[in-house]
Amino acid sequence: MNRGIGLTAAMCLLSCAAQAQVPVIDGANLQKSTEIANTTNDILTASRDIMQNTRATLQAVTGDRTGQAGQLASMALGGGFSMGQAPSLGALLSGGPLSFQGMGSSQGIVSQLINGLQLVQSLSGLINGQQTANDQGYRNAVNMAATMAGLVTSTQGAIQQRSQAFSSGGQQIGSAPDLKGSVDQNTMVQIQTGQTINELTGVVNNAVAATNQQNLERLQLLSSTARAMSVAPAR
Repeated sequence: MNRGIGLTAAMCLLSCAAQAQVPVIDGANLQKSTEIANTTNDILTASRDIMQNTRATLQAVTGDRTGQAGQLASMALGGGFSMGQAPSLGALLSGGPLSFQGMGSSQGIVSQLINGLQLVQSLSGLINGQQTANDQGYRNAVNMAATMAGLVTSTQGAIQQRSQAFSSGGQQIGSAPDLKGSVDQNTMVQIQTGQTINELTGVVNNAVAATNQQNLERLQLLSSTARAMSVAPAR
């Protein structure tokens, strides 16, 4: 009897041990774990997309775009004449010598112009350092006219070069592959616009200087007329 009970107890223990090793699947836990895994994968994918977009944005707004903006850097001045190279008109008004420095090939054209006018050397006919006020004013007027003719010739050539440069530069606008390139191109266009306005200011200043020369000539003429009309008091 005891032997039978012990055998039964041993069989029960073996059966319980065998049942303890059998895996148990909980459907609800498995579904929840699957949802968590899918959500985590979606979050990782979104994070990777955000990182890629952040890198692309950073590259678009940082870095050197000299190659793109530099193509527009020669629109206003280029390699041609600029008013900054023009000789000082103030020196001419003060009786300084005629100078064509910075005006390139304009010297030959102006020389032909002056020679073609067949101008006399002085109004009074006095030379070798003997000059009247009218002679000085006359020489200043000749130098001013020659300089203005040279400036006009040089400026006309520069206008043609700038026109071609602006046309070529306009074709580059919109070709930048990113935001930084577009901003730098726009900035370069603004700089070139400022330089063009500066050139216009130089032209206006020269026109004002030429007008001032006319005023000086009138003053000299009035002064000479006043001296000629003056009568010495009788003694």
